[in-house]
Amino acid sequence: MSPAAPTDLRRYLIALISLTLVQVVATMGFNQASVLAPAAAPALGVAAADVAYYVSLVYLAAMISTLGGGAINRRLGPIRFIQTGLTVAAIGSFVFAVGGVAMAALSALIVGLGSGPLTIASSHILARVSPPRLANVTFSLKQSGVPVGFAICGAVLPTLALDFGWRWAAASIGFLSIATVVAVQPLRRLYDEEQTSGSSRQRFLPTVAEILDPLRLAWRDPILRPMCFIGMLFSATQAIVVNFTVVYAVDGLKMSYVLAGTLLSAATVAGAFGRVFWGALADLLRKPTAVLAGIGGIVAVAATIMSFTTPSWPTTAVYAVCIVLGGTAVGWNGVFIAESAYRAPPGRAAEFTGATQLFVFSGALISPLLFRTVLALTNSYEAGYLLLAAGVAVCSFFLARAAMR
Repeated sequence: MSPAAPTDLRRYLIALISLTLVQVVATMGFNQASVLAPAAAPALGVAAADVAYYVSLVYLAAMISTLGGGAINRRLGPIRFIQTGLTVAAIGSFVFAVGGVAMAALSALIVGLGSGPLTIASSHILARVSPPRLANVTFSLKQSGVPVGFAICGAVLPTLALDFGWRWAAASIGFLSIATVVAVQPLRRLYDEEQTSGSSRQRFLPTVAEILDPLRLAWRDPILRPMCFIGMLFSATQAIVVNFTVVYAVDGLKMSYVLAGTLLSAATVAGAFGRVFWGALADLLRKPTAVLAGIGGIVAVAATIMSFTTPSWPTTAVYAVCIVLGGTAVGWNGVFIAESAYRAPPGRAAEFTGATQLFVFSGALISPLLFRTVLALTNSYEAGYLLLAAGVAVCSFFLARAAMR
């Protein structure tokens, strides 16, 4: 369990607001290719659904960058670690804007490497400055930046792509990331004061022990172990919602490109509100694992209903299903990260969240490839959504049983 957080309200509020905004920008870089896929695919000579391969490369690189991320965070300081990640992700956006399949693949790897440090560094800061009684809602508020970033992508990037071209839309994300790097520089004096001495920072890469020890400790925890599996399935479902909603709406439900973008925005805005709601509920009930299991039950039902949608469905009905799915499948992360940080040994919140994020990223890595394979074999989206629903239902059952014990 992490030590009690200091009661400095100013440091707490500055951290919460600034880290949430950083999360919005980072998410836009993470999700740009999925929203731009219908516009970019013809120029790249691929199918829009092939964005699954891009997404999996992003998550593969993000998984790699979380290994030992807690140790690197201590050496650089969390704000410098965030700045480093945003700079790398910005380079990935510019590479994507160049065009070409090979450059798109390289872009995915670069964006993923830059995205991994953000949750680790922000968790380190929030675990220190957040009041313990508000831990779940604090982490959920910060993580609400993820669906807000998705929503902005869905609302803005299609219009930018149609007006200026998809390459300029991607480049704009890179410029925004660089501007954010500059904007957070003053925060170093507030939150980077505990970085280790210069001699330690000379050894930038973590040791094998620093990589494996948090994974070993997290696996031994009776609650974190089933949480890691539910995190994999939640992340898998979130990846499908975020990365295939636009593609499915255009190809499967025959919606216009702009309307499909607003559908994604509706789902992810619901996810933003969902993250705050679920975090507040977990703090109120003091049973975060039970809340996570309940979220899983709703996700399973919503994904099942999503599998039955057709072009003949009323637009409002499709929106309703996507809003419920977004409010749960995109709304779980804050409670998950808060519980991971809470169960960490003193001073090791960053390392524990990095360890659990490895499982989270692995779910998002595998699910787009699996979903794309099922789509290729069945020529329909229904089976993919049903498989996700079944997996989430099973993992939610085991997490609920662990919570009851």
